Amino acid sequence: MIEVKIPAEIKAYKSKLIAGLSVRQIAAIGGALAVCVPLGVFGYGRIDSDTLTWMIILIVAPFAGWGFMTFKDMKFEEFMKAFLAFNFLPQRRVYEDTDVNLFSALQEEIISLDVTQQRIDNGEIEED
Repeated sequence: MIEVKIPAEIKAYKSKLIAGLSVRQIAAIGGALAVCVPLGVFGYGRIDSDTLTWMIILIVAPFAGWGFMTFKDMKFEEFMKAFLAFNFLPQRRVYEDTDVNLFSALQEEIISLDVTQQRIDNGEIEED
């Protein structure tokens, strides 16, 4: 029997182009190959093989992240923007005095209970 997978959420649907890869992933692979294959071919014999290998790995990493990485429904560039802003830009911290807010909330609740008790005493509302 033929089965078709239907995602529960429409946002979960990912269009696939070739071999289960999206256009973004194919572009990332193509960009990495376009940069690293010539580097590997022309660098072989001129650069130490360990250094060349690490150079290729470090160059491919951003392409792989851009094409394949998602974190909490954020694409790579959105994640990097949030990561850099959180870690390297000054954070704005808002001070909130919770004790004062707690006491004012309790005071408002006590006042409302007093008003309710006064209305019961005056006969405006019946006691349950």
